[in-house]
Amino acid sequence: QMLAAGFVITPDEAGSLHAGELLRPYRNGKDLTDRPRGVFALDTFNFSEIELRQGYPAAWQWLHDRAKPERDHNPRQTYRENWWLFGENQPAMRASVVGLQRYIATPITAKHRTFQFLETEILADQALVCIALDDAYFLGVLSSRLHVVWALAQGGTLEDRPRYNKSRCFETFPFPVATPAQQARIRDLAEQIDAHRKRVL
Repeated sequence: QMLAAGFVITPDEAGSLHAGELLRPYRNGKDLTDRPRGVFALDTFNFSEIELRQGYPAAWQWLHDRAKPERDHNPRQTYRENWWLFGENQPAMRASVVGLQRYIATPITAKHRTFQFLETEILADQALVCIALDDAYFLGVLSSRLHVVWALAQGGTLEDRPRYNKSRCFETFPFPVATPAQQARIRDLAEQIDAHRKRVL
């Protein structure tokens, strides 16, 4: 969770900051349901302010000018004091995708429930539910009509849009006991669906 402007930047802005390893492709809910914007996030996780200022002075200055003024007024002391970091850095999620090449994501709130793979280099917005599974079999099951109906029944709504609650929609879902042949078929179809959706968008 960013909690301030300045962390999300365009490719042109990224080129002027010489931010190197700090740059991560960034996706939010609209990026998944529409054409991705192609923006980056300045991921300063595990950097102290001194390390950031010395190693990436242009990025430090960028966040100092654009993020710090907003964070100075945040009611939480830790957010004010650690203004160069995201408000929530999701260390558990970061740890869970170590060793994976991709993970499954879906918008928390969406009119139409879809799931897709994101490469682990992509940093997900707080408006996405991220699931640390890279097997397309699970993507296929989650994309099934059965799971979508389950999620509609278990999750809540925001105005007229269904919300996907991970603890209620995913963790309680009774995954089918599929044979190896069925798993292989679902896996193949899921890969095709994921590739097709990304081509179309």
